[in-house]
Amino acid sequence: MVRFRIYFDKDKEERWLNQMAEAGWAMAGFSLGFYRFEPCEPGEYIYQIDLFTENKQHMTHAEYVGIIEESGAEYVCSWFWWRFFRRRAELGDFQLYTDVDSRLEQLQRIFRFFRLALVLEAAIFCYELIISIIDFYQSGPSGTVPGDAVFFIALMALIVSVFGIVCYRIRRKINKLKKQLI
Repeated sequence: MVRFRIYFDKDKEERWLNQMAEAGWAMAGFSLGFYRFEPCEPGEYIYQIDLFTENKQHMTHAEYVGIIEESGAEYVCSWFWWRFFRRRAELGDFQLYTDVDSRLEQLQRIFRFFRLALVLEAAIFCYELIISIIDFYQSGPSGTVPGDAVFFIALMALIVSVFGIVCYRIRRKINKLKKQLI
C-alpha cells in the first residue's frame, strides 16, 4: 500500500507511522512524500525518525546506523538527511533521544536545517521578485509580468511561509525544553 503525506513535524510523522503500525501496516520505504507500507502484525513496530548529517558526532552513516541497530532497532530507509528506524514493540519502548539534553540537541539540529532552507528559499524569492519588478518596469507603459513569473513568485512565497512557520514551531518546542532544564 502507498500513502502520500507531507510532514514538516517529525513528531507528528512518527505518531502517524506508529498509528499505521498499530493498524497492521509497517512502513517499508519513503520518497518524495510517498510512504510504502506492507502488512505486519498490528502493533508489531515502533518507529523513530532522526536528522543525520555525516559530521554528526563525526560518524559516518554506517557507524550511526550500526549504533542504532545495536539497540535492537532496524534501519528502514533514508531520504536525504532523514533516517527512519523501527524496532519490534515486544522489545519495549523505543526512543532515540530519552533525556531533555539530547532531545534539545536534536531539535536544535532540525531547527538549523529548516532555518537554512528558509534563508535559501527567501533569497530565491527575493531574487525572483526583484527580477520580475525590473522586467515589469523595463517593458514599458503597457508592461505586464508573465503569468509563469507570478505563479513562481507566489509558490516561493508559500514555501517561505511554510518554512517560517516550521521554524517558529520548532523554536517553541526548543524553548519549552529549555524551561525544563531550568
